[in-house]
Amino acid sequence: MSAAEIGASLARLALKRPVTICMLFISMLLLGAISSRLLPLEKFPGIEIPEMVVTVPYPNSSPAEVERLITRPLEEALATITDIKRMRSFSTSDNAQVVLQFEWGEDINSKSIEAREKVDGIKHLLPDDVERIQVMQFNTEDMPVFQLRISSQRDLNNAYDLLDRSLRRPIERVDGVSQVTLYGVEKQQIVIRLDQAKLLQHRLSAAAITARLRAANFSLTAGYIENENERILVNPVGEFQSEYEIRQFPITSQLKLGDIATVQREMPRKTDGRHLDQVYAIGMDVFKESSQNLVEVSDRVRAVVDEIRNDPQFDGINLFVMDDTAASVKTSLHDLLLAGLIGAGLSFIVLFLFLRNIVTTLVVVLSVPIAICIALGGMYFLGYSLNVLSLMGLMLAIGMLVDNAVVITESIQYEVEQGLQSEQATLQGVGNVSLAVLAGTLTTAIVFLPNIFGKKIDITIFLEHTAVAICLSLLASLLIAQTLIPLLASKLTKVMGSKKPQHRPSRYRKALQWSWRHPRWTGLFAFLILATIVIPLGAVSGDQQDEGFNDRLFLNYNLHQQYSLAEVEAEVARMEEFLYANQDAFYIDAVYSYYTPNYAISTLLMKPDRPVKMSELMNQMREQFPKMLRSEPQFGWGGGGEGVRITLNGQSTEVLQELSARFIPLLASIEGLNDLRSETDAGQFEYLVTIDRERAHNLGLSSAAVAQQLATALRGNRLRSFRGDLNGEVPLRIAFDKDLETSLEALQNLPISQVDGRTVPLAAVADFRIEPRLGAIRRLDRRTSLAIQANLNSDELTLDQAREQITTLLNQVTLPDGYTWSLDGSFQRQQEAENVMLVNTLLAVVMIYIVMAALFESVLLPTSVITSLLFSIVGVFWALMLTGQSMDVMAMIGILILMGIVVNNGIVLVDRINQLLAAGHSLEEAVIEGSVSRLRPILMTVATTVLGLVPLAFGTTQIGGDGPPYAPMAISIIGGLLLSTLTSLFLVPYVYARLLWWRERWHALKARARGMVDRIGLVK
Repeated sequence: MSAAEIGASLARLALKRPVTICMLFISMLLLGAISSRLLPLEKFPGIEIPEMVVTVPYPNSSPAEVERLITRPLEEALATITDIKRMRSFSTSDNAQVVLQFEWGEDINSKSIEAREKVDGIKHLLPDDVERIQVMQFNTEDMPVFQLRISSQRDLNNAYDLLDRSLRRPIERVDGVSQVTLYGVEKQQIVIRLDQAKLLQHRLSAAAITARLRAANFSLTAGYIENENERILVNPVGEFQSEYEIRQFPITSQLKLGDIATVQREMPRKTDGRHLDQVYAIGMDVFKESSQNLVEVSDRVRAVVDEIRNDPQFDGINLFVMDDTAASVKTSLHDLLLAGLIGAGLSFIVLFLFLRNIVTTLVVVLSVPIAICIALGGMYFLGYSLNVLSLMGLMLAIGMLVDNAVVITESIQYEVEQGLQSEQATLQGVGNVSLAVLAGTLTTAIVFLPNIFGKKIDITIFLEHTAVAICLSLLASLLIAQTLIPLLASKLTKVMGSKKPQHRPSRYRKALQWSWRHPRWTGLFAFLILATIVIPLGAVSGDQQDEGFNDRLFLNYNLHQQYSLAEVEAEVARMEEFLYANQDAFYIDAVYSYYTPNYAISTLLMKPDRPVKMSELMNQMREQFPKMLRSEPQFGWGGGGEGVRITLNGQSTEVLQELSARFIPLLASIEGLNDLRSETDAGQFEYLVTIDRERAHNLGLSSAAVAQQLATALRGNRLRSFRGDLNGEVPLRIAFDKDLETSLEALQNLPISQVDGRTVPLAAVADFRIEPRLGAIRRLDRRTSLAIQANLNSDELTLDQAREQITTLLNQVTLPDGYTWSLDGSFQRQQEAENVMLVNTLLAVVMIYIVMAALFESVLLPTSVITSLLFSIVGVFWALMLTGQSMDVMAMIGILILMGIVVNNGIVLVDRINQLLAAGHSLEEAVIEGSVSRLRPILMTVATTVLGLVPLAFGTTQIGGDGPPYAPMAISIIGGLLLSTLTSLFLVPYVYARLLWWRERWHALKARARGMVDRIGLVK
């Protein structure tokens, strides 16, 4: 059964069973309406990120020691996991971290299990004091949906209990909230500070005291006492119930803990800090349950926060919402809906101007809401969520949903004008265009198959959700066009009009006739149009969008060395003072800073309605930065991998640092590269304590015992938590005098032994010296690496130009044996995205050709339609050049979608020409009459698609409200569709005729050759 017969049979079924069809679509409408309420509303779909992080905390060590003892054994074990794309490791003084990156689409859950097995297999090779090993994987749903920053003019250092009891817990109880984390403020801890002199006096050691305390503070279930009548749990109680009980803990028969130590509550030593609006701040992140509606959870959390703001306990405390994911989603939703309504309104006006009949226009437009409802129902049953990507798909589909209805309605109306009766005109009209409608829908949908089933990268993974929304709505519109539209058209034939057909020649007919008579001129014009692509090709850059479209800038301080936390805070405060002094000039809304002794970064929240480009603001700030004593502030990306990145690989971190120092001045000579810096950490120092074994042995001590006393003095030992507090568990720690943690002199005088009543200090058995050390050791694919990063000023330098100039420059540098450099960051990401999108686009073209060849039952005729794709690419580049847009990923997505749309016009033309040829018309008459009869539906479908995208093309709507703008994608589709339509109206008939002419010539040539062979055979 042919497509035309299938279409006619569906229409015939609709005419015979009108009530059934109406009830069917009413049911689908209800299903879609219900599904729209049940679909989870999210910013992005829940997707497993193909990365896994193995972290081993090992505090108070050195990067070299961590690399040797932990990182390298971990790398060797984890490297045996299959399908690793990239392995990165970071060794710092506090932990080892190995990051495994896999291809998109890998089963990360199984990889995580495999990684845990590998780690368990080498635990015996790791240091004995490694407490835990974390294996983490990530999902897009793991991101906080609500970020709160708490600041006040009053001291918040002791506000943990207030914030935990009156803020964190009420938010955690909100329906839909899974977790609330509070950071930047710590709960008090109980510290047992031993007096080393008294320990020595009583011949006690810190290790022995620690062991006794650990043995005394326990929780144990002994078992059950069971008899015929009862079963009783026996639970020995060994936990400390009060601080008094800890002080009274017996050490000997005559000695209690309080006699040799002080037991008191203290605040933990601060290792980092945060500022908001120049005031010390505390952070809080809120996470939602995966099945909950993002907007509803956010609204409930906001209500709780607003209620807490009015609590007298929070007078003078500022609760600032730094990031609300739901707000950006609502902004994106509002922008998309507004753009959709404007586009739908413009499409309605254009349809009415073409059809000149309000009833016909309403019949056509009716297909849009019904198709959207059916698509929402399909998404719900397929397990998809309603997010910014699926909304983008529905938005893009709005202009295309009327295409099938327009073609069907126009065909029915054409048959009515030919004088056929209502039912006959409907069946005939539907049958005439069923093949074209089916082919057009399939070609539009099939372009997404390479993205769904091909190579997976982040773009194709996310594009799948856009594709599903588009495909479901298009298939729904196809079903509506084949059933509901014919049903309504047959009932409203009289209202839709039955005008006599008019035969006066149109301008389009005259232009076609001229093209038919002058094929060479037509071919020349086509070639010249294709050749014009040279002009925009050189003007359109291949850069991605500038950083900052999300109204944020990140300012890295690049500290010269490691300083005290107070010194770093003063440095940050000076920069913040400058920024707030120029707050209006730089269009700054707020500044949030985070700092540690060797790292600091400020996040500048910019005003969204600023009239100045982000790059210009960055230049203004750079020129006016205050002179900083301890840092060199530069704009960066908040720790991400964006921007220009050159990675150096080798064996020695010291050599890599020397190479980076040589590379940076060279790269700085390239105009357009700003904020050049290497990953070299702020200079750090270590205090080496070399224990003299002979002197220690003479005192009856071992080197290990001395080192253990030194470790207890500096970092103490953690004991089992104290659980006698009403507010929950309190950390319990044993340590020496606090002065030992802050003074080198006090550390040198640490008593370690007592001989003949004389106290022996640490300095008596050890030598001391200060040496510089690395802040961190980085490795890439099991080789030591160091990266150089820079910002790119796209006004002066494109990414392609930067790649070329950097490659030319660095190729002139001679590197030591075993050392290499490579381009990373934006270079790698863009090249990978471009390669995948190019391959998928070519595959889409091939699949479009396959579909058309199968439906037309010809391998030759689809070629006439495929030619319109070439002209659409020309239109894309011209549109991007005229609007000043770059060929970024959004523009590539636009081209991919465009591939499936532009062939629809050619399919409608070729299908009608084939019908007229089959009816006995001459080739010239079939080509001209077929093209003229399909002019109006083509113009209507193109106009509705273009006008549906106009609000996106010239608006400021962004993905998720703070992501990349939709404009490049919409502009690409509009530009390509307009030019391909104008050219395909003439060139598709032209190429169609040329192909048939060449086919006849080929058959004639074959016949002549066969005849000559036959004559030669007869002569012989």
